[in-house]
Amino acid sequence: MEKIESSVLDTEMTADTAIKADSPIRKKEKDLLGRDRMAARVAEVVNFSCGSENPCDESLVVGIEGEWGSGKTSFINLILENLKPKETELSKALIIEFNPWNFSDQNELVTDFFQSIVNGLESDKTLEGNPFETIRKIKRYFPKLLERSSVSFGVPFLNVDLNLEGINGDPLKKQKEEIDRLLKKIGKTVLIVIDDIDRLDAQETRLVFKLVRMTANFANTVFILAYDRGKVGEMISEKGIRGEEFLKKIVQLPFPLPRVDQQDLFQILFGELEEIIGNFDEKHWDEKGRERWWNLFNFGLKRLFPTVRDIRRYVNSLRLDLEIVAAEEVNPVDFLGIEAIRVFAPDVYFAMAAEKRVFAFPAADIMHGMRDSIDATAGWLPAIPGTLDLEARRKICEKIIGENSPLGLENSVREIVKQLFPQVRDLYSDKKHVNYAEEEWSNQLRVCSGDVFDKYFSLAVVSGILSEKEFKIFLEGIDDYSASLKRLEKLQEDELWVLLKRLYGSLAGLDDKRLEKLLVFVLDFTENFEDRPFSLQSINARTYELARHVLGRIEKGRRVEFMSKILDLTKSIYRPIWFVWGMKEEIREYEERKSLNEPLFSREEVSGLNGICVKKIKKASKDGSLADSPRLAYVLSRWKEWESEEAVKNYVAELLKTDDGLFRFLIAYSSADKEIIHKELIEEFVDIAELDERVGQFDEDSLDVGKAVIMKLYKNFSNRR
Repeated sequence: MEKIESSVLDTEMTADTAIKADSPIRKKEKDLLGRDRMAARVAEVVNFSCGSENPCDESLVVGIEGEWGSGKTSFINLILENLKPKETELSKALIIEFNPWNFSDQNELVTDFFQSIVNGLESDKTLEGNPFETIRKIKRYFPKLLERSSVSFGVPFLNVDLNLEGINGDPLKKQKEEIDRLLKKIGKTVLIVIDDIDRLDAQETRLVFKLVRMTANFANTVFILAYDRGKVGEMISEKGIRGEEFLKKIVQLPFPLPRVDQQDLFQILFGELEEIIGNFDEKHWDEKGRERWWNLFNFGLKRLFPTVRDIRRYVNSLRLDLEIVAAEEVNPVDFLGIEAIRVFAPDVYFAMAAEKRVFAFPAADIMHGMRDSIDATAGWLPAIPGTLDLEARRKICEKIIGENSPLGLENSVREIVKQLFPQVRDLYSDKKHVNYAEEEWSNQLRVCSGDVFDKYFSLAVVSGILSEKEFKIFLEGIDDYSASLKRLEKLQEDELWVLLKRLYGSLAGLDDKRLEKLLVFVLDFTENFEDRPFSLQSINARTYELARHVLGRIEKGRRVEFMSKILDLTKSIYRPIWFVWGMKEEIREYEERKSLNEPLFSREEVSGLNGICVKKIKKASKDGSLADSPRLAYVLSRWKEWESEEAVKNYVAELLKTDDGLFRFLIAYSSADKEIIHKELIEEFVDIAELDERVGQFDEDSLDVGKAVIMKLYKNFSNRR
């Protein structure tokens, strides 16, 4: 695909990228298969064998033979173009095109066949002799044939020597001889084209050949028939005699279309793809992307295009679906592969869409599936609810491909799937990979990424999927804090989770300054998010992973300075303190061999960051912002741990002097569902008896709804105690 490699990145969207009809070519300029020379030769044979200067006594039958989609109609059009006269010449042929598969019964078919000949004779004003008499004779001829339909069209196909003795007037045989005499004098060859015979049923196929061989076997007439020899042979077989033997009696000049050279087909395919692929970001066509394309093509795609028609179907589908999903939302290599499955194996496509866990499962699931064979040092890995072991995945995958692939395409479909999904490729290999580049897959919009998978199977940016356009706008505008905040205000929880994961895979392109701004923004923006119970997409976990990944990209000697600045710049209180506490926990888990992650900081460095956090908390306690923290109880616990219980008690005492401060304090220690107030935690900093007396002084009826709920909850809990 060298042409694509050299110029695809410079191709712009043009009108040529619109959906192209699956129509046969009509001009030799459109001949991409080099068949015009062959068509010109057939035209010469037709003219020489039965031309106007050498009229033949019987019809000549030329058979254009080829499988469906092999280009028979296009080849006929090239023949006809070669038979057309130059500007200074008159046409030597009266061309009549007859379509035999628009009719419901044999009488209608026969009537329209002869009417097509009459219409052709009437429309050509350059005919010689006595065309009007010819027309009159034909009009008298075929109605009488229909009167004898039980004889002329109902006889077995083997009876090719039809007796044309007439009834009710001149014998039919004499009428046919008179028509032959008149046709020899019109100065042109009557050329009747009958295409798509192989689309007819057995009875219709036999009827057409009877028309050609017996009923319409006129002088000075040439038939060009297009059909699949194998299919037609099956249709006209009778009494143990192969239909191909009958074809030898009917078709004097068979012309089997040669199989299209595979390289010619690929050249057509690549030319079409070049227009489409130019819409994608050039970053996807680096050395690795090109290697992926070639592997996909050579191992899977190349067997799917035996005809030009297959190429047209595929390319049109690509154009249409690209308009729906948008080039910036998918990876071009994966898009080409998934669309091939959708076009040529649609049942596999829909089955894959329903089994995302089989095709786009994360590395964590691989670890779970391999847990019995993992080294004992990793035996602490917990089982993951809902995951499948590797053999179960392989069986499901194999069932989907084996039961839904069209005949002959199973191996191609399997190879396409293996090329697009590294996880699936490993299901068929003895060697398993644990360190999958999941973040890289997500960043490259690969279908094997769980974040992106649904885009390829919905043909739209569905709920829960952040569009690539929105992501790029956010990343490019991260320097503008207010604008970035406004862009993300409407994000749902699942969209935020995807954004955080995408950011994780996009940090390589950011310098330290932008990493700093990004981390400040993320910690501030996620300050008020709380994971829902049973949520599979933890905002807390994803935020922590992203923050850790950012710190990991900073030189080890500068990390303390970098994190200190983050603590100073963040407007939030809970998130940065929560992250620093996580750094301390990482050290503990690493020392106890409960984690393989090497800590980012030493104990001494974390201790220094704890001191900076305490200063941040104290500053917030003085300016009043600490009471507004959505995780006030958590922050107070860290304050107590990192400085002293007395410092926290003094702050709480000041806070409780006002009614508003009291309510904020109680809310901070109530459960998320407002079912419990954790008095056992409150007792660390307040005398419960004094607090009970203080709360008892409030009249619930005089309070707004929110405060009344908190007071009632506290009193009820107190009574139960």
